[in-house]
Amino acid sequence: MIQSPRHFLKRVATTSSVSLLGSAAIPFTASAKEGGLVRIHPREYVGAFANPLKGFRPDLPSPDGGSGLGLDNPLVTVARHYIRWNQIEDSATDEVEKILEFCHLRWAGIEKRNLKIIPRVYLYWPDQYFWPRDLRAGDYGSRKFLYRLGKLIAKLGAAWNCDPRVAYVETGIVGPCGEQWNPTIHAELKKVIGDSYVCAFPDKLCLIRYPWQWPDYQFGVFWDSWGSHKDTARMLEVLESPELAGSWKTRVRGGEVPYGFGEPPGTDPNDSMAQAPHVAWIECLTRRGHWNHLGWVAEYDWQRPAAKAAKQRLQKAFGYRFVLEEVNYPAQVTQGGTLEVAFTVRNVGSSPFYYNWPVELSLLDEQTHHPVWRETFAAVDIRQWLPGDRWMQFADWDATRGHYVLDHGPARYEIPATANQVRGHFNLPRNLRRGTYLLALAILDPGGMTPSCRFAIGNYFTGGRHPIGRIGVRKDVEAVELTLRLSTIPQPTRALATAPHKS
Repeated sequence: MIQSPRHFLKRVATTSSVSLLGSAAIPFTASAKEGGLVRIHPREYVGAFANPLKGFRPDLPSPDGGSGLGLDNPLVTVARHYIRWNQIEDSATDEVEKILEFCHLRWAGIEKRNLKIIPRVYLYWPDQYFWPRDLRAGDYGSRKFLYRLGKLIAKLGAAWNCDPRVAYVETGIVGPCGEQWNPTIHAELKKVIGDSYVCAFPDKLCLIRYPWQWPDYQFGVFWDSWGSHKDTARMLEVLESPELAGSWKTRVRGGEVPYGFGEPPGTDPNDSMAQAPHVAWIECLTRRGHWNHLGWVAEYDWQRPAAKAAKQRLQKAFGYRFVLEEVNYPAQVTQGGTLEVAFTVRNVGSSPFYYNWPVELSLLDEQTHHPVWRETFAAVDIRQWLPGDRWMQFADWDATRGHYVLDHGPARYEIPATANQVRGHFNLPRNLRRGTYLLALAILDPGGMTPSCRFAIGNYFTGGRHPIGRIGVRKDVEAVELTLRLSTIPQPTRALATAPHKS
């Protein structure tokens, strides 16, 4: 019999409860064993782990600013790639194939490491110009340059917009290292850059350097003087203005700690990760500003004992962190019948997940843990699983000590993260074999429709799926609680792969 969502939730409220991975299993009542509903509260995994599209962001090796340091860190899933304009287009006759060849060579194999790229194209590095040979270096205002700029960005979109290996796109182009200053972007140049990126990347999030210069565009921010004493007050004033206060909900924020400029939190990445005041300030600003990923500090030596606690603390703060609080499902179903599942999830991180990746429900073979049936929830948008807002703790600059010192405010959001209620209604195949299965949840990367984004819970199988409990198909289940040997989340951080991009 097909139940209405109201009837299903009413039944949920009267069923028994089990906590997984506790010291002892809590027995079920007879009604739950006899076809009733199961309510499970997975235990939160309290450690840090790699998750896509967030966290520490090192650089791919490149001739100018990319050292490659930190890429071997098991927590890393995003990396920036500095790209000279004339590496991918040296004349007007160069087509998108040149961009594809360049990227395929340098990005080969990254999908096997579950690594995604944040590219930035630039024309100038201090004392070096990388303009195409048929354009005059520094000629930012000519009609010829503006025309070519629009054409290049269109080619970038053709190459990257549908490439699952690309996480976000830093708009770059102008200024030292593509940081969009010196020269200041004039109105006509701004319009070409803004309109062209919007048109070229309908499916990727793009970032600009100075949010106050781009009021007409829905771009995120790459703040390349992140957390410095010199720039923090001004940046927060802009980001927390009425016009931009809620922009973090849909616009991604990244950047890097500017070692050697503006009194940053630490003298170098290892110092930042070893000194408690610096770690505390980075976490505080990440929480308050809803930061998704952060570079340069990502070059720290992740194997140093001094960084152990800090890397856990900051990885948990960066971006999203989905805690699965409750899952409800029937203890028994039938072939060709319906399966209704409800779960509650809360984002205890700092930012949303910015793309609408599908959530999968599956039935796994008890022995092999391979799915015998799987389907995605029809009306779930994980971009709406928002964290809290208005972080209550902050810091004051201590000139004597040369770093920020946290105040006595509580380390929590004034507006706490809400619990998101999700329901799904599924039709099971008629050829499903009678037996006992494991009901599992996963978030899939659309690039390969494989499990990739993890919930912060202890029940986890290598490969990306989270087993919740047992379920019977025309069979009574003696014990829905899991007594299986489960994987620990940090081990398979590089085991998940998206499909390689095909041009």
